[in-house]
Amino acid sequence: MRARYNLRMKSNKKRSNAAPAPRCDVALLVDAEAGERRRNGLFVPERSSVEAYLLRELQSQGLNAVMLPFEAGVDATITGLRALKPRLVFNLTECVDGDRSQDAAIAGLLELLNIPYTGSGPGGLRLARDKALSKHIVADLGVAVPRYFVIPQKGPIRNPRVPYPLIVKPQFGDGSDEVRGNSLVRNERELRERVRVLRRRINAPLICEEFIEGRDLYVALLGKTPEVMPAVELVIGRRGRGAPTFASYKLKNDGAYRSQWRVRWRVAKLSANLRRDVESASRAIFHALEQRDYGRIDYRLTPDGRLVFIEANANPDLHPHAMGNNVCFAGVDYGAALRRIIAAALARSRLRRRGKV
Repeated sequence: MRARYNLRMKSNKKRSNAAPAPRCDVALLVDAEAGERRRNGLFVPERSSVEAYLLRELQSQGLNAVMLPFEAGVDATITGLRALKPRLVFNLTECVDGDRSQDAAIAGLLELLNIPYTGSGPGGLRLARDKALSKHIVADLGVAVPRYFVIPQKGPIRNPRVPYPLIVKPQFGDGSDEVRGNSLVRNERELRERVRVLRRRINAPLICEEFIEGRDLYVALLGKTPEVMPAVELVIGRRGRGAPTFASYKLKNDGAYRSQWRVRWRVAKLSANLRRDVESASRAIFHALEQRDYGRIDYRLTPDGRLVFIEANANPDLHPHAMGNNVCFAGVDYGAALRRIIAAALARSRLRRRGKV
C-alpha cells in the first residue's frame, strides 16, 4: 500500500511529546452542508453519509486523513488547507453555499493553490454539467444522442420540431435536480406548462430532449486509463399505473418509493458485441469530456440495441451502497476503488511536476 500511494502512513510507534504531528496524507474536502462543526471545532458528517464512509475507509487504510468543509467565504478553507499541508485532496465537493454550478470553481481554487486533488478539473466539470454541450461533443464522436433543444431563462417557448415525448430538465442540473414525473411532456401544452413551472422555481436555461425508450445503463470508469466497469442496469420490478419510467429525483432519493416499485440495480446482461461498443464509447466520451480518475456515463439502450448517450457524471456518488452494495463499480471492492482513484491523482501530480501534463 505504501508504494502504491506514495503517501506516508501513520506510524504505529509511540511518539514522544516533542515529536511533531504527522503530516496530513489526505484532506477530504466536503460540502459545508455535509455535516456540522462541534463546539470543539471538529467537523462531523452525518453518520451514514458518503463523507463518513469515505473518511473511515481512508483511515482504515492507514492514511492520516482529515475532513475539511469547503466554506463559502473561501478564506477559511484556504487557511485550513495551508495548515494541513495535505499531500493530496480527495475532492468530494459538489457545491458552494448550495450552488452546484460552482463545483468547477472549487477545482480551480485547488489548481491555484497547486495542491494535487482527485477527480476532474474545472474544464471536465463544466463539460459534464452542460447537458447540451456534452451531447454536441459526444455526437461528434459518432455516438448516438437524443435530439434536443434549449429554452433560455426568458422568452418564447418553442419546439423546433423535435418529436414528443420530451424530458424537460435544467441544462446545468445535477443529480436529477428538478427531474420529476411531470418532466416527461407529450405535447405543446404540457411543454409550456412544465417550462413555466420551472421558470418560477429556477433561473436557468432548460434542455428539452427526446425521450428514448429502453433500458437505463450506467457505466462507471475508474483509474488513469481508465478501466471501463461492466454496465449496471436500472430495473423497475413492478409495473402498473404510476410506475416510474425513468430515473427521477424521487426514485434516486426516496427509499420507500423504490421499495414500492421494486427498484434495484444489477449488472446488465449484454452481448459481447454490445459490451465492446459500451467500452469503446465510454472511454472515448470520458476523454472527450476531459474526465479524470473516475466517472460515470449514463445511456439508454433501445429495444433494437442502439446505445444512446444521456449524460456524463464527473463526480458520481461514491457511497459504498450507491446502486446497491458495491454495484456502482460493478463489484470492485470499495477500498480498492478509492485506492485506484488516489493512485490516478498522484500519478497525474507526478507527471505535472515533471512538466508532462
